[in-house]
Amino acid sequence: MPYRNIFISNQSVLKLKNNQLVVNNGEEFTFPIEDIRSIVIDNPLTTLSARLISYLAEKGVCLIVCDQKHTPNCQFVPVGSYCRVSKRINLQIEQSKPKLKRIWQQIIIKKIENQAECLKLFEIEENEKLLTLSKAVQSGDSNNREGYAASVYFKALFGNDFTRDKESNINAALNYGYAVIRSFIAKTIVSYGLEPSIGVHHKNQLNAFNLADDLIEPFRPVVDLFVAKTFFTDKDFCFDTYKKAELVRLLNSAVFVDKDRCSLATAVEYAVQSLIFSYENDDIALKLPSLIDTSYFDYD
Repeated sequence: MPYRNIFISNQSVLKLKNNQLVVNNGEEFTFPIEDIRSIVIDNPLTTLSARLISYLAEKGVCLIVCDQKHTPNCQFVPVGSYCRVSKRINLQIEQSKPKLKRIWQQIIIKKIENQAECLKLFEIEENEKLLTLSKAVQSGDSNNREGYAASVYFKALFGNDFTRDKESNINAALNYGYAVIRSFIAKTIVSYGLEPSIGVHHKNQLNAFNLADDLIEPFRPVVDLFVAKTFFTDKDFCFDTYKKAELVRLLNSAVFVDKDRCSLATAVEYAVQSLIFSYENDDIALKLPSLIDTSYFDYD
C-alpha cells in the first residue's frame, strides 16, 4: 500500500533505477515506487526522465509540479488505467439532474458539517450556527447555504478582516493545500475510469477537472484546520518550504468515514467508489470524510 508523499524543494535529478525512484540533490536517496503515494516538485530546476514519468503513471503515483511562484499548476494523470472507460463515461452522462442535485446536497451538507467541526475544535461558538445551516441545505443547494456558511466560517476562523480573495500567507497556504488534494482526487477519478471534466455540480467548459472540484468540498476543512492551528500558534505565520511539505503530508492525515479511521487518501478512494455506486443505483450512498483533530498515520 503506498504511503510516502515526497516533497522536492531543492534542485534535484529524479530517475528510475531498478524500478525505484532515485533522487539526487547532492546526496542520493532511493525510494521503492510501490511505497509512493504522491510526488510534489516545488523547484523549477528539477529534472526527471520520461521513463520515470511513464512508470509513475503505470503505478498510479500522483505527480504534481509547481510553478515559479511555488503554486501547484500541473499534474500528470495516468491514461488508460481502467479497462472500461467508455462505460463509466456513459454512466456519468446518463445521470438525471434531480439525482445530481441530491448528490450535491449530500456533498455540501458534509462540507458544512466539517466546517462546523473545525470551529468546534477551536471552541468557536459559530459552530452551532453552521450545524443549523447544514440541516437547511436543499436539493442542489438551491438556497446557497454553502456560500452563506463560508462567509460565517472564514471570518470566525481567521478574523473579521479575512477574505478569501486577498493575497496573504494564509490564503497561499489554503490554496496550496487545496491544490494538492484536488490533484490527488483527479488522479483517483481517472484511475476509476471516470471523466474528470463531467461534474456533479461544476459545469465549467474550460475546466478539465469539474468532478474533482465537486468531490474536494468536504475535504477542504482538513486544510483549513491545519492552517488555522499553525496560524494560531505562530502569529507571524510565514508560508515556507516546511509548511508546504506538511500540507502535502495531509494526504496521510486521519479522517473518519462511516466511523472508521482512515487516511485522507483512502477517504478519497471511498468517496470516488461511493459516487460510482450512487451513479449505478437508485440509492445515493456517498462515503464522505468526517473531520477530526489533525493526526497522522505513521508508516514504517
